[in-house]
Amino acid sequence: MNDPFEDECAVDAVSVVSESRDSGVAGSRVGEVAGSGVATPSAPGARRPTPGSGARVARRLAGIAAARLVDAPEAAEEQLRRALIVGAGELECRELAAMRTQLVTAIAAQPGRDRAVARAAASAAACWHPISAADSVHLWLVAGRAWHRAGRHAEAVVAFDRPLLSGLAGYPPAELSLVRAQFAESLNHLGRYRQAAWQYTEAARLVADLPAKRRRHADLVWSAAVARECCGQEVEALGGYLRAAGLWGEQDKIVPRARCLRAAAWLQLRGPRGRARGPWWVTIDVLLAELNQRVAAEPAVHVVEELQRTRAQFAQMCAQSGAR
Repeated sequence: MNDPFEDECAVDAVSVVSESRDSGVAGSRVGEVAGSGVATPSAPGARRPTPGSGARVARRLAGIAAARLVDAPEAAEEQLRRALIVGAGELECRELAAMRTQLVTAIAAQPGRDRAVARAAASAAACWHPISAADSVHLWLVAGRAWHRAGRHAEAVVAFDRPLLSGLAGYPPAELSLVRAQFAESLNHLGRYRQAAWQYTEAARLVADLPAKRRRHADLVWSAAVARECCGQEVEALGGYLRAAGLWGEQDKIVPRARCLRAAAWLQLRGPRGRARGPWWVTIDVLLAELNQRVAAEPAVHVVEELQRTRAQFAQMCAQSGAR
């Protein structure tokens, strides 16, 4: 059985299309409505709707969509797209912006629609821009995160850049840290390592004082060091690796600590103009002592593997150092 509420909307939508056809207004909009699944009248002289009928139909379609968002997001999306077409010429900017935001929610509830989410969020952000800066910023970030998930990193960077540079992203620190980390990852994919390092550093700063995010803090400091090494900021990268190693040590995480200390030792060895930047052998000796102690106490496979890697790289470092 058809929903009488929806049937009434369809009848009103027919009248709206008829009015456009009879008055010669916006033929392209008529085509859009027809393409959206709303029936168009074929008989000449169809009745003219009262002023504001397009807005009324759009609101009713949006109401249907709101009731279907949870259990039928695909149907909600269809109703909202029809509402945006029918109500485009009559709804106020705020209502259109709210419907566009609702459309983002409907698409986001459907798995595998990240690109569609990003496009809808960008449209909603632009619609909110003259009305509410906070809503616009939030939707740009939604678009950026969706582009990031879709692997479209150039688009993600453009979307992230707007709100994060404005400083208007009023997210809690932990969530804003996650957004900045995603921004940094997209920058890394584009080879923009210096900017990525800055975003990772900001992301780490945001969670530095949150006990529940100690692991994430250490990981972000490490990621910033990697990005700095990639862009040639080796002194800063060395400090970052050592800082990250210390943070991992505080959490008794020997594997990431070992990898950070080995990276630091390599940077110490490969100093400017062939001169060592620091006592790389001390760094490796400290790490070897820790790993040997761990293996003696509990020979877990992952610790044994890190010990073997460290010994192998220590031999390579000695060979390179002796060849200079």
